[in-house]
Amino acid sequence: MVHQFELRRVWEDDHMLEVALTLKGERCEATVTDYITEKDIESLIPLIKAFNKQNGKLSKIWILDGSFAYVAMAFKLANKRGAIRVNVSMKQMEQMEDDFDEMQASFSFMTTMGQLDDLSDQVTSFLRNETDLVESLRPE
Repeated sequence: MVHQFELRRVWEDDHMLEVALTLKGERCEATVTDYITEKDIESLIPLIKAFNKQNGKLSKIWILDGSFAYVAMAFKLANKRGAIRVNVSMKQMEQMEDDFDEMQASFSFMTTMGQLDDLSDQVTSFLRNETDLVESLRPE
């Protein structure tokens, strides 16, 4: 089964998490890895709940701005049936000796409001350390 959002816990201590976030469109897939805090991820939950509560009438943007990675996910209602377009912008920078290696990607994918609820539930379980992997946002 295809999941367009995958968040994997790589490592953690009392203050930071190292995560790998993979987002997949129909023709593109990009992964960023960074050290972040739980609050960085936690901010996604109320954003999703607010978006769904308003039936997608107002677009919402979640931004993850880490030390080496930047991710923006813009959630927009695509049609009256509840299809959601997620516009993604990702950037990964890594210092390699005296140079920087950089990746940039912009793409979009479709999902549903129900899948956003699933993502919110899985992220909550991730933050409670009930799982180390979030696989959500199946295609519409």
